[in-house]
Formats: sequence, structure tokens, C-alpha cells
Amino acid sequence: MTTQPIYEHDHLCPDVITKNARTFKNNTAVVCGNRRLTWSELDIETNKVANALLDQGFTKNSKICMLIPNAIESFVLFWGVIKAGCVIVPLNMMLDGPTLARLANSSDGEAFFVDTSMLKQVEAIKPQLSHIADKHFYAFEAGHQGWQDANTLFQNASQLPPKVKLTPEDSMTLIYTSGTTGTPKGIEHNHFGRLNYCYGFSAGLQINRYSVAICTTPIYASGTWITMLPTIYNGGKVVLIPKFSPEAFLQAVASEGGTHSFMVPAQYITLLQHDDHSYDTSSLKVLVSAGQSMSPATRTQLLQRFKNTGLHEVYGMTEGFFTIAVPKDYSDEREGTVGKPGFLEDIRIIDLDNKELSTGETGEIVAYGPGMMKGYYGRPDLTEETIWTSPEGKTFLRSGDLGYLDKDHFLYISGRKKDMIKSGGINIYAADIEDVLMNHPGIKEVAVIGVPHPRWSETPVAIAILKEENLHTENEILQWTNDQLAKYQRLSQVIFCTDFPRATYGKIKKDTLRELFKDLF
Repeated sequence: MTTQPIYEHDHLCPDVITKNARTFKNNTAVVCGNRRLTWSELDIETNKVANALLDQGFTKNSKICMLIPNAIESFVLFWGVIKAGCVIVPLNMMLDGPTLARLANSSDGEAFFVDTSMLKQVEAIKPQLSHIADKHFYAFEAGHQGWQDANTLFQNASQLPPKVKLTPEDSMTLIYTSGTTGTPKGIEHNHFGRLNYCYGFSAGLQINRYSVAICTTPIYASGTWITMLPTIYNGGKVVLIPKFSPEAFLQAVASEGGTHSFMVPAQYITLLQHDDHSYDTSSLKVLVSAGQSMSPATRTQLLQRFKNTGLHEVYGMTEGFFTIAVPKDYSDEREGTVGKPGFLEDIRIIDLDNKELSTGETGEIVAYGPGMMKGYYGRPDLTEETIWTSPEGKTFLRSGDLGYLDKDHFLYISGRKKDMIKSGGINIYAADIEDVLMNHPGIKEVAVIGVPHPRWSETPVAIAILKEENLHTENEILQWTNDQLAKYQRLSQVIFCTDFPRATYGKIKKDTLRELFKDLF
């Protein structure tokens, strides 16, 4: 009797690093500043991290927190934790101490890794970290009392592959939301769900083994994964920028031959203000935007600045779905679309009564896809609130965003539910007003919010950043904008500022703006 061979699922993220170490042994895998690792070196270094963690007593599904900017150390740690079968919990460096403690505790974090720039911040909250033993605080520099030296720990570990069996159902990452819409929630993904970034974007963005992803945002941020993970899977090169600036981005493209990059609209706006055109960006093939809708004016300027580059817009949620608009999607009839559902994705629109809406009708966007999260970690109640069940019994994720589908199933975003302004009983979409404002030559960035009003219940107000101060007045911008809006959409006030309260990679925190200006009238 012949025994039928059993083929195991061995193309998870850690497996791919090992495979690339054979296939692309001496090719560069990751670059940060003047440091770089080949695929062979990355495989060895991540093996050391994994084995060191196992030697420290961590086991499959242990939660490992990190608070480190983009660096070779953070990249190796990130993937080494995952190789060990542990769950990486990367925390946002913009958060304050009490919030970091709350998130680390809610994740059941058993260890904390920092670099020297974040050490004091975590040192201050050590007594509040209830699940982490004193011996499990690690810093990437020797000589700090109460901290193990992470470099020494990893250097002394075995470089052989760790003996850990991973399955597609095992948890891989625990990512906390930016908090722009309320209390941050821990989004738990398994290995299979994370593969969607590879399968969903490789083809759409034409990423291959010669691709070079310039990563200007943290490696844990969902947008970064759009170009980073397909590049890893195809054996290309990942270039990490520790802190974004136009100069850092342009230098990375020129020196490393960057082909793909993801950024948010705020970064693109800053890039467009940079007048130095001396850098060679001819290698750049694809720019991706997500996080917030890009205005038509910004898109036009980008295409003029980077003439041989295709601009793609992605809409989605870390929780697990996306749409993508590729260059050919844009036409006069489809201006403003965020494209069609991605790989194996299903997008629908529902009303307040949970009934599915027809083509062209605006309602809440709900979605299903292969990259869906396992749920909000430790919060089954919040997970349950996100579910909409279709008539055929499939469970969809409620996005909290408003939009509509056209006759060809292209999606258009109208804003978040909280961004819909109810003025005098009429629904006003903040995104519509923001699009008008971004066509003004003096506006750099803008956010429109609804604030309480004694007569209209709510009224729209624009908070704007000018390209150059003192060239325009608030009343001038107000009149210019209202002249182009329907009467029911008109702004009650324009307020200038120098920056916005921001969450992950520059996303505007509109909830904070609403709180700041709630007593305006």
C-alpha cells in the first residue's frame, strides 16, 4: 500500500523568509539608513530572535509588546517574534504613557521591547504593567538598570530554525486601532488573514522580485503592509525610513531605486510642497494612497510631479477588507472613486434598518474578505457590534463609513457616520465640502466637522491649514467656498490652524476637533 504524501501549509510569513534565504540568498532584503541585511542574514537574525524568546520561556501565542521606530532592529524583532509562534503587539509611539500601559495590559503582553528613544517613557509606566515580569523588559542597548540587553540576548541565541509548528489559524499580530473614532481596540489577525495583503496587492500593484518598497510609515501600520508584504513575498527589497520627510523619501527612492511606496494624503501634500526636483525618481512606478480620501487637486499635482508613476488609491480597514482604484479606473465619470472590491472581497451598502441598498444609494459600507480579523482581542462584545449578516447568512464587517456603489460596482466614500452632519434635518457629507476647499490654491489641508448649533442642531465648520500664512483671511476662504456650495451645505465658519491633532501616520482626529469646537456657537 502506497502512503499518500501530506503537503503542509508552509507559505506563511516566517516560511517565506526562509524560502527567500535559499532563492535570493545574497540579495538585499531590508535597508534602513546605511544598514542592510541580505535574505540569508535576515533569516539567521530572525531565527536568533525566535530562539532567544523560546529560551526565555515564551511559548506559542505569548504576546510580545514593542515600542520602536522603523529600524533594522524593529524589523528583525517583528518577524522573529512571529517565527517563534508568539504574537507581536507593536504600539504606537505617539501614545502617552497611561494609554500605552492600558493597551499593553489589555493585550496580556508578557514582554516589552524598546529602543533608547522610548526607554524613559516605558520606564515610567513599568509599575502599571501587570502581566510583565521584571526580567522581561528588554532594551536595544546595554547598561540600563532593570532592562535586559536585547542585542546580547539575540547574539547568544541559536541561528538554527526554531522548532515551532505554525498553522494558518494561529494568531500573528495584535494591532491597536488609531483611536480616531473612540477607544482603541486590539485587532487580532491570524496568519491566514495577513496573507491577504500579499495575495490582494501583488497583482494589483505589479510587485515582483525586482520591486523596492519605500516604507515611510511604521512597519506595523496597515498601509505599510500594502507594499511591504507583497515585496517580502516576492523576494524584493524593503527600505525603511525611520521618520518621514520629503528629503528622506526622495533620497531613498534615488539611492535604492524605489519602485513602490505607500503614503497618506498628508504626507503627499507635504511632499508636493518640497521644491527640490534634483533627485532621480525615474525608478518610481507606483504610489499608493490610503487612510483618508485624496482630493482631486492633490491627485492632479502628484501626477504632474511624478509623470511616469501610476497613482493607486486604497480604501479599507485594518479589521480586514479593502478596495483598490488603479490608474485606468479614473475617468470623468468616476472621479473620486476608491475603486472596486479587492481580491475575493465583497462590498455592500446598508441603511439604518440593516436593509441592503440599491445602486447609487448612500448608506453604511459593509464588507467581507479573506483578510478578516479573528476579532477584537478580549472584547467579544465589540466584535459582535461590527457584524452585519446578509440575507444569505454571510457575516460582514460594519465599517462605520458612508458611501455608495455605482452601476459598475465602483465604490465612493462620503465620510464616516460621525462625519455626516445633520443640519436642519438635512444630511451633509463633510467629504463633499472638503473636496471643494482643497481646490482653493491657498489651502494645504482641511477638515470639515459638524458642531452644535442652537438653530440648525449642527452646522459645518472648516478647520484649515494654509500653504502660506497671512495670504488669505478666514472670511475670504469662507465666502469663496460658500459660493461653490449648495445653500444647505454652506459653512458657518472657517478657522485657520497650523496643524491638526493626529493619529497613526498623520490621520486627522476629527473626534478631537469636534470636542475642541463644541462650544463655538
